[in-house]
Amino acid sequence: MKFTTMTTLVALFSAPTLAIAGEDWNGFYAGLHFGASDADLTSGTAGLSDHSPVYGVQLGYNHSLFNNWVIGGELSYGTAEYKGLGASKDMDTTRLKIRVGYDLGPTLVYGVLGYANVDLGSANESGATYGIGIGYKAADRIIVSGELTRDSFDIRSTGVDVDTTQLALGISYQF
Repeated sequence: MKFTTMTTLVALFSAPTLAIAGEDWNGFYAGLHFGASDADLTSGTAGLSDHSPVYGVQLGYNHSLFNNWVIGGELSYGTAEYKGLGASKDMDTTRLKIRVGYDLGPTLVYGVLGYANVDLGSANESGATYGIGIGYKAADRIIVSGELTRDSFDIRSTGVDVDTTQLALGISYQF
């Protein structure tokens, strides 16, 4: 008897939350991210690797589709400073990503694919970016996220291939 009463009360109090949770991903958002980045530089058979903290900003838009699917776009800018690659080297990366995800209520699981541009100071090159991520609605308009991305660049002026892997945590405000 007590179990049935408790189950009914939990269902009554959680039903309104579950009903509106799937509708919260539509709209613009902006925020900050920070994390860690690994860079691999390859020239012929020689290679160097280094890691660095990374931080940046993002601006995006999500639109809910049918059957809990969400599609969106995001523009992000991040910077890292690699010190183990000889001289200290700043690496600024701008990404334009398409995001496709599945709405699990307060959680959005998604994949990203897009364009990336890296500015090394002495060289500037375009490449591809791809990855996976997860977002969580911590409050009505606050999204906490984690994203793992991989960027690939071929710096033609130097003959060096640069591949970066970034794990970033973010917080965004949804408008």
